[in-house]
Amino acid sequence: MQVFKTALRVVLTHPVYVVVYVGFLSLLGLFVAMGVAPDTEEGSYEAAREPFAVVDRDGSALSEHLAAFLGEHGERIEVADDAFAMQDAVAKGQVKCVLVVPEGYERAFLDAARSGEDVPAVEVAYSYGTMAGTLLDQQANQYLGLVRAEAALEPDASAADVLARADDAAAQTADVETVRTQGGAIPADRFAFYLMWCSYTLMAAIIVCVSLLMGAFNRTDVLRRTQVGPVGSVRLGLWKAAASLLVTMAVCAVTCGIGLAAFGYTLEGVPAEAVALMLAAAFALALVPLAVGFLLGQLGVGEATTNAVGNIGGMVMAFMGGAWISLDLLGAEIQTAAKFFPTYWYTQAVTESAHLAEVTWESAAPILGNLGIIVLFAAAIFAVALAAGRVRMRSAEAGGNAAASLTGA
Repeated sequence: MQVFKTALRVVLTHPVYVVVYVGFLSLLGLFVAMGVAPDTEEGSYEAAREPFAVVDRDGSALSEHLAAFLGEHGERIEVADDAFAMQDAVAKGQVKCVLVVPEGYERAFLDAARSGEDVPAVEVAYSYGTMAGTLLDQQANQYLGLVRAEAALEPDASAADVLARADDAAAQTADVETVRTQGGAIPADRFAFYLMWCSYTLMAAIIVCVSLLMGAFNRTDVLRRTQVGPVGSVRLGLWKAAASLLVTMAVCAVTCGIGLAAFGYTLEGVPAEAVALMLAAAFALALVPLAVGFLLGQLGVGEATTNAVGNIGGMVMAFMGGAWISLDLLGAEIQTAAKFFPTYWYTQAVTESAHLAEVTWESAAPILGNLGIIVLFAAAIFAVALAAGRVRMRSAEAGGNAAASLTGA
């Protein structure tokens, strides 16, 4: 029991790692996950009505119809036909766009449209603070394009007939219907993405904490004292393993707890069994950095190397799991290579669990298979760690058989 307490004390003497790797990275994951916007089943879209001004120097039917068309998309503001007044309105943001229709514009426009020449342009000034003025200009050009087309198709039609047909064409709208795709985002995807992003948190925090714990007992002087002490090697190893497992469970619980506190409301409608599968996936993934930290401790690596492995390894693992960018956007080579990382199967398990409408054996079997693959990754790394520790124990640095042979020489 004393070994267990000492192991935990080693971790607690490095609180900066716990605060940074567990607390800060988990909170960072919250801010990233908040950007996941689920698809909405219902809702309406209402375009913003921006203020504009039309300075009509032509006084023609075309300029009146153009102003009326823009009035359907914005709010017309009266501005005096004065250079300073127009500049002041745009500079102060009173209007987003000022259109000046020059004198004789209607006659020149219709003549150019019927003869196939370039039509004259309307003078436009935009507000500097938004792109709304550009949109209004495009809408004005859209209406003028309809007038030009009608004038070219009906050369003998009067200006009133051309404008009437253009108004009818501009009034035509397409029916819009929102279709919710089967693979669309749902509210639970926020918590799922948080867990995906926290693969980096789990990797970095657990690797650093566990390797520090193991490294403290695997120093040469400490190892020699424990080998001659009253506690057997098996019992000593079990206490260290228990302490490492407790640290892993604590990190996993804090990370998942922060996510549940922030995004628990998004899990409404998700079966409790599906949520349990998501949390089980997080714990299964936590076994991988536990094994990696155990391996680093067995090798006796330094604190700087431990931090480097935790951070760089965690970033690579998270990237290969699709936390930084969706794997669907990457090449086939990267998608194939990702399957050799446990985070790929972790991502599959979390996303599939979030989209379960009902948990049955048939629906849960693929997810449990993914969890099994993650555990196999951890078991393989743990086996390597045991072998590495056995070799190091017999080395000269550890005072094993190799040291005895050196002494005899």
